[in-house]
Amino acid sequence: CSSDLTALSGLTVDNSNGITLNSNVTVSGTLTLTSGRIATGSNALAIAASGSVSGGGAGAYVFGNLKKNVATGATTRTFEVGDASVYAPVTVAFGNVTVAGDLTAKSTAGDHPQIASVAIDGAQSVNRYWTLTNSGVSFNSYSATFTFVAGDLDGGTNTNALVVGKYNGST
Repeated sequence: CSSDLTALSGLTVDNSNGITLNSNVTVSGTLTLTSGRIATGSNALAIAASGSVSGGGAGAYVFGNLKKNVATGATTRTFEVGDASVYAPVTVAFGNVTVAGDLTAKSTAGDHPQIASVAIDGAQSVNRYWTLTNSGVSFNSYSATFTFVAGDLDGGTNTNALVVGKYNGST
């Protein structure tokens, strides 16, 4: 995308080579993911409150920062994210959102850099982590579902014994 495109009424990505953003981009209509990854780098692809995402899956997702608006009430948002080669989305279901805002998600291959400081066995884990950044969303509870591929697992990992850890910047 050209660096002067920052607000789009809609966007369809149907290019097996994908596209790269040179700036933050906001889509106020429908983002249609047909084929190809959208690489954001340090930028973000934002879906406005009026926007939506159609499609997505292996070969058609955001490689980087995907920001979505989270409306009030019981709200669920799926983030169609992955890394350079793996689609690894996350779905966040909020019990009750009292103040709307934005949530940004990205997926990164490999163990989290701070895995040695937590009670998670890095040799029996998912070699992937997700970064979720809250911008103004107030809520009472949430649950998150993290999707990964078999190749992300360390050998011998029992998926029935997996736990999720939250790293908040210092612990």
